[in-house]
Amino acid sequence: MKKIVILGLVLVGLFTAAFAESDKIAYIDSDKVMRESADTIEAQKVLMDEKTKWENEITEMDQELESLYNDYESKKMILTEAGKAEAEEKITSLSQQRQAKVQEYFGESGLFIQKQNELLSPILQKMQAVIDKVAVENNYSMVLDVAAGTVLYAKPSLDITDLIIAELETYTE
Repeated sequence: MKKIVILGLVLVGLFTAAFAESDKIAYIDSDKVMRESADTIEAQKVLMDEKTKWENEITEMDQELESLYNDYESKKMILTEAGKAEAEEKITSLSQQRQAKVQEYFGESGLFIQKQNELLSPILQKMQAVIDKVAVENNYSMVLDVAAGTVLYAKPSLDITDLIIAELETYTE
């Protein structure tokens, strides 16, 4: 009976040692990677430049609308019915054009979202390739992402976020 218990303990010890050695786990903070990556910083600059251009275009339309409205209000008393209708039509038309531009640029599937996806897609692909490379090179069985909210606790020594950021800067496909 003692031999069976000792043999069982030895097997459990070997299994535990083999399991602990073969399964390495690490984690990253993908939010931090995205904040600190040079590629992401450049993409964010490009995106914000586009956004500013679109916002300026809408601001110009707002100013034109305000000017048309003020002009209409100041001349309303002396305009004929046809003149009033024409002025109101201009204001309504420009207002609708402005709203269409806002939707085109900033709507659910607007140019802002499209540009953001266009700029971030290659960065996310590169980040995944780097994570795969680092995981293979370091024999990690699993790399978790704390930004996804799935890790409630992890030792700081398991954090490879800074390694991923460094590898991103030098990674070539």
